[in-house]
Amino acid sequence: MAATTEDALSDRSDESGSLDLSEQDAGLDVRWRDRIDARLAELLPGPNDGASATCPQLAEAMRYCLLANGKRVRPMLAIRTALHFGGDPERMIDFGCALEMVHCASLMLDDLPCMDDASLRRGQPTCHQAYGEATTTLAAVALLNQAFGVLARDRALEADLRCDLVDRLSTAVGTAGLVSGQSRDLIERAAALDSDAVAEINHQKTGVLFELATAGAGCIVGLDDGDLEALQRYAGHLGQAFQAADDLLDVRKYGADSGKDAGLDRDKAGSVHRIGEDALFARVEQELAAGDTVLPPSRGEASLDAYVRDLFARFL
Repeated sequence: MAATTEDALSDRSDESGSLDLSEQDAGLDVRWRDRIDARLAELLPGPNDGASATCPQLAEAMRYCLLANGKRVRPMLAIRTALHFGGDPERMIDFGCALEMVHCASLMLDDLPCMDDASLRRGQPTCHQAYGEATTTLAAVALLNQAFGVLARDRALEADLRCDLVDRLSTAVGTAGLVSGQSRDLIERAAALDSDAVAEINHQKTGVLFELATAGAGCIVGLDDGDLEALQRYAGHLGQAFQAADDLLDVRKYGADSGKDAGLDRDKAGSVHRIGEDALFARVEQELAAGDTVLPPSRGEASLDAYVRDLFARFL
């Protein structure tokens, strides 16, 4: 299977073939991604579960998208945040899976013909190409609903903490977050926008889930308000860098192994086609550097910033 968009952001080998991350760190990330993948499969209705009331085609579409090859960036941000601050990453598993479900649902909807009209995602035909628009829409709604249920039922977390995270997730998805960001991307970016307006759209499309992944993990770890605020600011810069890198993938020479279509953003304000490659490369560097200045030093098993720098290695 071809690489996903997020796989394309990360290429840990330099020209000599050596790893930017230590082999121990790389192995750590693989183990936790495997845990996330296994748990995601457990949380979905089975493909041939005769006892399930779920429509078989709906279950297939959910699994087709959610279990496709991916870097699991949002769950990994939560796990790495726990490791960075000396917390227990085991408590991040279901929280991270809920974030991945929301992210996957947003991609399924973004790809529909009425939105971005994409044909390729994570190295395979988009869900509506494989299952039709109606099933795709319903499968996305099912994943969003499942995400809230996963958080509400997470017995690794205290009841009041579960309620807080459900509330935070609702805000991240809703009219101040992903839904608004996609709507504004469709409606407003066809016109000329200044950099602040583009940054706000990027924040809603990408930054809000990054902020929830890190600050939400910080809440689970029990960090104080100062550390939580620092994580929020760090993730905001990370979201801007990630969106700039994703915009670069809209140029075929950078996105050839991204597992998704290129050229869909040609007419959008702030795209690589409008502002140029150099400006986006500079933005990636500037945002990551700004994030480094606010992230508290690591006091745990593995640092958050090392994971993030590795994720962006091909652009630095």
